[in-house]
Amino acid sequence: MNILITGAKGFVGKNLCAALGAIRDGKDTTRHLTVDEIFEYDIDTDPSLLDGYCRDADFVFNLAGVNRPKDQKEFMEGNFGFGSTLLDTLRRHGNTCPVMLSSSIQATLIGRYAGSPYGESKLAGEELFFAYGQETGAKVLVYRFPNLFGKWCRPNYNSAVATFCNNVAN
Repeated sequence: MNILITGAKGFVGKNLCAALGAIRDGKDTTRHLTVDEIFEYDIDTDPSLLDGYCRDADFVFNLAGVNRPKDQKEFMEGNFGFGSTLLDTLRRHGNTCPVMLSSSIQATLIGRYAGSPYGESKLAGEELFFAYGQETGAKVLVYRFPNLFGKWCRPNYNSAVATFCNNVAN
């Protein structure tokens, strides 16, 4: 199985690449999964590589996203715009492999998340992916993560747990 991971250098992407690499390399035999290639794509990857990755992928994890922009318009550009590019590239190759979208609880736009440009961009991304699934028949999986913590989590960024642990350790 060839797996495309966008946002491969981010917190979740790094962990997923490491876990899938361990399966591919035979270091983790607890999963019944064959991993042939892991296509790692991130903001600094040569954009021309996305075409081949989308052609050859058997599963796509879209973990790419923007959560700390300098300008709020970057939320929509990163969380919706790149999703559009990704899905258009899959569509161009007729590749209807399953796609997973990493979203956020903020996409509910409920309570303290109401009116959040970040939440609105994540919801727009979800709607884009669901429309793609209906149009192409591709299986679309959307996961709204409420809080994440683990290896490579950065303190003073977006994890209270990482910040607390860092401050206690220092």
